[in-house]
Amino acid sequence: MTGQHKTQSTAPDSARMTPAARTALEDASASQGFDTRGASLLQHNHNWVVRLPHAATWGSVIAKVHQAGAGRDAVTRQVLITEWLHEGGILTARPAGTRRPIQVGAHLVTFTRDLGDGGPVTSGDLGRLLSQLHALPVPRHLGLSRLDPAASLLARIEKLPGNVLDPADRHWLTHRVQEAGELFRTADWVGETVVLHGDLATQNTIRTLDGPALIDFEYVATGPALYDAAFLAWSRDGFGGGPRRYDRFCATYGTDVTTVHGGRPYAQVLAPLRAAVGVVIALEASLRAPNWAKEAAYRLTCLRNQGDPRFAYPWRWSSATDYTKPTAPVPA
Repeated sequence: MTGQHKTQSTAPDSARMTPAARTALEDASASQGFDTRGASLLQHNHNWVVRLPHAATWGSVIAKVHQAGAGRDAVTRQVLITEWLHEGGILTARPAGTRRPIQVGAHLVTFTRDLGDGGPVTSGDLGRLLSQLHALPVPRHLGLSRLDPAASLLARIEKLPGNVLDPADRHWLTHRVQEAGELFRTADWVGETVVLHGDLATQNTIRTLDGPALIDFEYVATGPALYDAAFLAWSRDGFGGGPRRYDRFCATYGTDVTTVHGGRPYAQVLAPLRAAVGVVIALEASLRAPNWAKEAAYRLTCLRNQGDPRFAYPWRWSSATDYTKPTAPVPA
């Protein structure tokens, strides 16, 4: 998740920008006439998200320095998606300056207007936003791909070094994801194909004076609507999010993914995929912050025992904010 509003208190060294990323930020900002004084790093997972509070006379700007090697077409598509959503009546962070990604060395940089620090929306508002998104016709001009959640996850598992994932666990996790991926591809999904956000969570939303906004479109694709809806169900089941919060989401979205077809698509396909994503996120985080190792081991144990009554939901996984607390001034 690479949202612009995730301001937190401190930053570990691993979250700071590399020299190449800082150069990309400075040079791209200069090309747009944006002032980088007072810049602060809001988040770093795969990309760096930086607030430029004095960027322009008309207000603050959010810069996103994409990871080295990010494809221009994919990054450009993210910008075009924000325009398409705006035309469809969904509030989001619109481009600031050029609408084309700016290449500096190995990095692409994009800019959007800063929506502020309003915090994430309520689960009820998220249900409304998702309902709006799924009601929009699939835009053929954007060339969105069909979602294959297992493919990207398997690639991430393959990249994990042996010191964080031993051969036996790697073999089991790979097989589990392949199995869930095949079920996803062959399932008879309810409803029409829709545009999926692909990384849906209240953290990828923000409250603004103009209403709730949706942000972060790196994983937008087409596919079954239940895939997006499962994010909120998994927040309840995996992380122990309150059931009332999920009920409010269902009331405004209009569907409870855990009851469709007797709950089988969720239990057999979507929940295992969400759990596997959570395991991989924790394993990747343990490379940067060793205190993630215990959480990663617990998540893998939960996934291995999914369906065992002794491991009934909620699993009460710890969230990323318990482990990483990025915001720091960007060094000059």
